[in-house]
Amino acid sequence: MGISVIFTNGEERTVPAYMLDYLIREQRIVAFQRADGWVQIGRDPIRKSQQPMTKSGNRWSDFLFKRTVA
Repeated sequence: MGISVIFTNGEERTVPAYMLDYLIREQRIVAFQRADGWVQIGRDPIRKSQQPMTKSGNRWSDFLFKRTVA
């Protein structure tokens, strides 16, 4: 399922739901859309990530997003 987000450069795109926590944590987006409207990062309340940590201390969403293709 895709989520509409607004990146820091003003670009609006739809991203996979699993990327949302990563984009928020890395401060790459300024807003995302919920069913009841837009959420502005830093102004509106958002929940904290509840994803499990890997053995290296990274979150699974970081692993999925940052992995490199050989």
